[in-house]
Amino acid sequence: MTQKVKTMAEAKNLEELYLKRKAISTLLPYATWQELIGQPEMLGVLLYAARASKMLRFVWHQAKQFASVILSNATPQAIILISPHIPWDLLPDRGDLVQQWAAATSRVPYTEEVAQDVVDTLLQIVSMSNLLPHITIDIWSWLTEQPSLPPVCAGRYFGTQQHVVEAVQKLEDIEILKSYLLVTWSEWDTLDGFHEICVLVDENFGGVGMGHHRADLIQRLDHILDQLDQGFEYLIQYNPYFREESFQSMKYQYQRLREELLETHIKTITGGSNPSVVLLCILTQVETHRVSCHVYVCFSSPIVLWLEYLSLMDNTILHPKLHFAITHTAHYTLSHAPIIPQPSYVSSR
Repeated sequence: MTQKVKTMAEAKNLEELYLKRKAISTLLPYATWQELIGQPEMLGVLLYAARASKMLRFVWHQAKQFASVILSNATPQAIILISPHIPWDLLPDRGDLVQQWAAATSRVPYTEEVAQDVVDTLLQIVSMSNLLPHITIDIWSWLTEQPSLPPVCAGRYFGTQQHVVEAVQKLEDIEILKSYLLVTWSEWDTLDGFHEICVLVDENFGGVGMGHHRADLIQRLDHILDQLDQGFEYLIQYNPYFREESFQSMKYQYQRLREELLETHIKTITGGSNPSVVLLCILTQVETHRVSCHVYVCFSSPIVLWLEYLSLMDNTILHPKLHFAITHTAHYTLSHAPIIPQPSYVSSR
């Protein structure tokens, strides 16, 4: 049976895997016991099949009858690897099981796969508001690992509901909040709490000190929009359950989020004023008095500092109006400045 499952998974026979999911699910208790006595091969094959199936919930819903037995008698490693694939919302004693799972997260060595499974499970758990009290800041901190989640991922699919967005924001930890957005923003799923996310972007990522965070978020959005630009037919190759209506919604949501971040960025560096006016005020403060022909003059630093600040950000986030203000106002100012003769030497000062 194990070899057959492995063959189906390697062949990516999705229909066959779907039909055999009940039988595969009933093997989990035995595979978990085998892993406990040092023989992890069967469990590895079953989990490989679960991932290859590209199903949100691969484990048969009737597995709830023995899920608590599995998690109560498994090694920490097995608990972490199995957890993303079980139906948490159907478990009768899920509060106790969440605590067992949380304890296991602190006892496993870090790997990319472990981080992926922990974050996937975390987002599934917090999608059920009654389980939020069981999640400590240490568990939330796994988000900062920013693992790459697969195209079909139950955690990301369920983990952007309004109450989850609000819970992450209430942590008042900007690194966790940014990581949550970077993990859940994807070309594979729409955002349930889209309105709340738009609001928190403006409320939490404004200010000069947030520039690098805004740059990270916009870079992520640019990647997603680039993927969506590949078209629906391209994306469905990687997610056979991808829907065209979701595709259109995502294009709107992620483009709007990018605009929100750009607006927040512009408001920050202009103090809410018109960018052209602010830049003109800076430029007009530059002194253009007569100087000795033997002294090299560099136009003063306000505009330089302004441009240097902007250069810290990815050039893709430069607002078109601000770009126009910089190029055209600077051109006008310099074209009307006094002509400085070529210096015969450069002052040491």
